[in-house]
Amino acid sequence: MIRNLSITLVIPAHNEEDGLPSVLRAVPECVDEVIVVDNCSSDGTAEVARKFGARVVFQPEKGYGSAYQAGFAEVRTDLVATADADGTYPVHMIPDLAGILLDHGLDFLNTRRRPDDHAGTLNNILRFTGNFVLSVTTVLLFGRMIRDSQSGMWVFRREVLDKVNLTSRGMPMSEEFKIKAWTTPGLKCRESDIPFSYSERKGKPKLNLWRDGFRNLVFLFALRLNIPMTKA
Repeated sequence: MIRNLSITLVIPAHNEEDGLPSVLRAVPECVDEVIVVDNCSSDGTAEVARKFGARVVFQPEKGYGSAYQAGFAEVRTDLVATADADGTYPVHMIPDLAGILLDHGLDFLNTRRRPDDHAGTLNNILRFTGNFVLSVTTVLLFGRMIRDSQSGMWVFRREVLDKVNLTSRGMPMSEEFKIKAWTTPGLKCRESDIPFSYSERKGKPKLNLWRDGFRNLVFLFALRLNIPMTKA
């Protein structure tokens, strides 16, 4: 628990048996429950999660947003944290992030990544270039200073889920959640001031930089124009 508040870590996972062990080993003791959403995995993702004491939730509908929707529906704690299952996010920072959330009376805290020099591959360069374009577009379309609109690590109060209507079943859910949290009256949102290194992933990459980047860009314009995108 953190200051007498309970916290759940939700991790979406599709064939992440290689990355999960390092993530779950790093989960701090203050986390009361870890929920791993097995999103159509064909490997030992579920078995690895259970080995480390995580609760496994199955989501047969494949998709980043779908996985999170299934995981969020199972949360019963005061606070929620998120991270990917591939070892790219520093889950050991959860106590510090939750502390920022509580110290500043926030409802939603987003993290901010910086390019990692030791992972300076072409894919890494493309990833952060795409992230920059999407984040700038978010600022221009919605007037909110979200410097890392694609970050997959957040800490927020569980009641936020009752105040935002998340519709995306795919990768755009990350940007959708932030935009809707930032623009919902009464919710106090912020981005962490200290960026962290985005570590090199463990296991086979799932993200298609061109396809998913384009879909996220289209989703931003559709969201701004209030055009439903049922398959996004």
